[in-house]
Amino acid sequence: MTANIDTILVLGATSGIGAAFARYFHSKGKKVIAAGRRLERLQSLANELPGLEIFQFDVENISSIESKFAELFNTYPDLDSVVVMAGKMETLQFADSSTSTTASIVSEITTNFTAPLVIARTVIPHLLSLKRPSTFITVSSALAYIPLREYPVYNGTKAGIHNFTVTLRTQLAGTNVKVLELVPPYVDTELDLKIRDETIKLQGGRTKANTPMPLEEYMNTAIASLEKGEDNKEISVGFSALGVQAWRGAFQPILSQFGYAG
Repeated sequence: MTANIDTILVLGATSGIGAAFARYFHSKGKKVIAAGRRLERLQSLANELPGLEIFQFDVENISSIESKFAELFNTYPDLDSVVVMAGKMETLQFADSSTSTTASIVSEITTNFTAPLVIARTVIPHLLSLKRPSTFITVSSALAYIPLREYPVYNGTKAGIHNFTVTLRTQLAGTNVKVLELVPPYVDTELDLKIRDETIKLQGGRTKANTPMPLEEYMNTAIASLEKGEDNKEISVGFSALGVQAWRGAFQPILSQFGYAG
């Protein structure tokens, strides 16, 4: 797949899977723009990877998305691929309002769901205008397909991203824009660090709680799938692959019946 990528923006590249993909694309000789909220993290990544471009971008600031991309398109007119990796995950119990706030729920929805849709609205016309192979990658989760009780808002936002991606792929069928959905399982990253102890407690202790997949193991498998060159729609690994296979098995015949390319 990387053969069709020249210049790629990775949003959410300050840590975890986002930073790992920035490193991977950089290793393949691509022009990589690593973007995220924490500038010091981006600078550290740039120090590690000579030639890496960095760009401070807080996707939760919805009103700034259009102007940020106007700046990016002006600086990098050949930008042909975008990965929307930024995410936020919280544990909460709707039976106990003290476990969340209105602001925390809105923040999680904005980061995980609203921002990627606004980004797509801003980016897709640019990618279409290139009239050559380009790529738009969304990031959902295994929890989009198999929700866990600890993360009700996260589950919903990622399920929304999956359904949006299916719709976007259908709208863009036959164009130069390839739409991919990255579907990570539970990977050992910073995403859930601040709530990991609470999650372990809610899942019955360390002996019963889900164990995260090491980041290197995830990347090796995901990259192998990404680079196969097949007509992939979802890049899924381990637990997430179970959900994707079940969903495709149930819904692909219906999608095909109605002529949906998603």
